[in-house]
Amino acid sequence: MNHALQHEQLFLGREGFEVWHGSLASSCGIFHVEPPCHSDITTFQGAVTAVDSESCALQGARITSNCSQVYRRASDIRRDDQDFFYLVMQLGGEAVICQSETQTRLQRGDLVLLDVARPSDFHFQGLSDQVSFILPRDELLQRFKTRHVRLNQRIEATSSIGAMSAMLVNQLMNNTTLARQESLAVLEAILALLRPALATDDSSEPADSPALLVKARTLIERHLDDEALCPEQIASAIGTSVRSLHRLFTRSGMSVGRYILERRLQRCAQAIAHSDLKISHIAIRWGFKDLGHFSRAFRNAYGMSPSDYRHSVLQTAMAAV
Repeated sequence: MNHALQHEQLFLGREGFEVWHGSLASSCGIFHVEPPCHSDITTFQGAVTAVDSESCALQGARITSNCSQVYRRASDIRRDDQDFFYLVMQLGGEAVICQSETQTRLQRGDLVLLDVARPSDFHFQGLSDQVSFILPRDELLQRFKTRHVRLNQRIEATSSIGAMSAMLVNQLMNNTTLARQESLAVLEAILALLRPALATDDSSEPADSPALLVKARTLIERHLDDEALCPEQIASAIGTSVRSLHRLFTRSGMSVGRYILERRLQRCAQAIAHSDLKISHIAIRWGFKDLGHFSRAFRNAYGMSPSDYRHSVLQTAMAAV
């Protein structure tokens, strides 16, 4: 199996660890990282190399390190606005991945589909090398023609589906001469191969799923100002499992974390437009502890900074007088 892509830069030691951690967050979302197990941080080595290009239909990164653990908690999901699936292929070493109450061991060439909007835990021994491609949620669900996918289910490298998928992933990862239409065709081929193994209609949802969804959304509205609001608390309060809660929201086309984020941003926008309160006070009032994250999320949602939004609303109001 060819993995000819060369890392642009290898990060080493304590300073390298910090740079690598920042690059990981930029590529894949906020993750906590435990340095190399039973060794000093000065022994760290790792790299994060983008595998996307202007002509490529996919974004992603090749991630290499000798860290012992990388994990993403509910609090991390609330802090960033990421909402996508990511297809991971193990290029070298081994990894044990925990997500959706499932534990999976990946060996070289194995693939797995994960959800950035759910907590996850990666454990490594020694040097691990993975490539991760971002798959926008709506686009993947439309192509799979289902509202549910099987997460953290290993596609073995030795299986026919795994071998053919790995070959195509390598084309996306290593062939920088692919035109956009060619890379789109490769992506479609990968998803067509994975669909039988990962797509599911999952008829196990209770008959009162719509009522449960309304109940969950009502609870979220009452506790939007609680920065500690998380899927575990919501699931417990409405009497369902965290896994079923995620499925309820996925059916509606939006993850739990995304729904909470959008509702908080809407409340903030209303307060910014109709009050003289400081923007920082408004953000904190509606559960945003990290003001930098609030500003980025607001700009992504409304196309301008919170202060510019307030100014725009005032100008519109004055023009209407």
